[in-house]
Amino acid sequence: MLGAIIGDIVGSRFEFNNRKSKDFELFAEGCFATDDSIMTLAVAKAIMETLKVYPRSGDWYDDDFHALLSDLTVKYMQEIGRKYPNCGFGGKFNKWVFSDDPKPYNSFGNGAAMRVSPAAFAADGEWTAELLAETVTSVTHNHKEGVKGAKATADAIFMARQGALKNEIRERIARDYYPLDFRIDDIRPTYRFNETCQETVPQAIECFLESTSFEDAIRTAISLGGDSDTIGAITGAIAEAYYGVPDNIKEKALDYLDDELRSIYDAWEKFSPADGGRFRVLTKYLGKISASDSIAEHLLDTDFVGYGSLVKSFEDEFHQFGKAHPEYDLNNYVETLKKNGLKWSGEEMRSANPQKLNEHGILALIMGAINAERFCGDALLDFFENCCISNWLKRLKDIDWRRQGRQVASIVFNDNGFFVGDRTSSFAFNSNGAEHNLTKIRGERDTPFSKTTYYSVQEADILKKRFAEIHTEYWNAYYCLPYEVCDGGSWSLTVTYSDGYILRYYGRNAQPENFGELFDYLKVDDFDNLDDEEKER
Repeated sequence: MLGAIIGDIVGSRFEFNNRKSKDFELFAEGCFATDDSIMTLAVAKAIMETLKVYPRSGDWYDDDFHALLSDLTVKYMQEIGRKYPNCGFGGKFNKWVFSDDPKPYNSFGNGAAMRVSPAAFAADGEWTAELLAETVTSVTHNHKEGVKGAKATADAIFMARQGALKNEIRERIARDYYPLDFRIDDIRPTYRFNETCQETVPQAIECFLESTSFEDAIRTAISLGGDSDTIGAITGAIAEAYYGVPDNIKEKALDYLDDELRSIYDAWEKFSPADGGRFRVLTKYLGKISASDSIAEHLLDTDFVGYGSLVKSFEDEFHQFGKAHPEYDLNNYVETLKKNGLKWSGEEMRSANPQKLNEHGILALIMGAINAERFCGDALLDFFENCCISNWLKRLKDIDWRRQGRQVASIVFNDNGFFVGDRTSSFAFNSNGAEHNLTKIRGERDTPFSKTTYYSVQEADILKKRFAEIHTEYWNAYYCLPYEVCDGGSWSLTVTYSDGYILRYYGRNAQPENFGELFDYLKVDDFDNLDDEEKER
């Protein structure tokens, strides 16, 4: 959501005075938070208030949940909007804000997409993101193109949150929403102001897809021209989910919010804390490597293409990361390796102990592996296949993770299949210790049964440490085979941390390599004991 606010503020002074260049000061005289930011915050408020009544659960899909969300979206968009009558509302929306009987007015304006980001950041799945997006959008923009623009934006944001690569986001948007058969440089000279979703959303998504960093995404969006604040808001929301927001930009942007708007933002930050990982653009590849390994285990070698499709993408993003973070001085990677007692050689780099290196040393190793490609074909692929890249990325992830100081608060695992039925294993940690619950539903005619175990504070601390050692934060969001298994099964894992941060994982007939460790930890085998106890009774 912050990315949308930043894009709006930066673009505000260029909306009717376009600057067809990336060369400009981000925050300057004339910048302000427009209706884009204000309505985004209103939607965030509506979602937070709805979830006080219906906590995160299956209620996402309940008609009563969406009815309340719709009502509260209207309430807060009007209540907050009326306090800012000069923030830049369009004519029809202005009438709606001040109407005593607000009704949707069949709009397909880009306001549908500029305010939708909270739906994507709150959602626990792509379908949920789309449902939330449609609900908060349809109170005004109930035209099919308005809803389409909101859903496309929400899907792009959610995919970016889940660690999708840019080519995956591009393919999804092109398949289900809009053709992205243009380049920003090609359309910039002739692109003009347009307030429709059809002529704004695909352009904003393309601005993100062509970007190299959060700041570059904002600059690219503004340089396109047109409805600059809204294009900036849409682009910024996706870029936040993908790159994160640099602290210096965040601090400057938040100064533009008054006390009331800032209080809503602060509440949202507690409700939906940001990832906060400095190396997130790189460490998302850990999950991609894990997912590739998972698929490889189920396919014949002749069917598996290995890491080839990841190598070029990783190399490109690493170079972009280096340009966005000059403080790591990656051009002098050889010198950095020397300072860490290493030579720029394949043998020494492969044998290096990542745990003894700081972030500068790890980044130098990666840069060395990438540059080795110039002198030895497939050198980088070799570092992938020998697990060097994954081990180095794990070290970067650990550095990020420790910096954030997150502790597990709850774990909920579900699986179902032809042979095992529907099963749930969950841990809840609190000041008194921990509670572990096993529940199994064997069929429509069978009585569900469960088993609950309680643990002391000391035992709970041991359980937390054991879970941390599994490192689910390394995992990919999805593990799915490229073919269907008729009698296969699916699983999901939701991990909530002490600061409210949530990680979710899903699988269908495929799992990460250390999935067995999670099974043992969650005591899933105890379901067999439950079956025996039930038989005895």
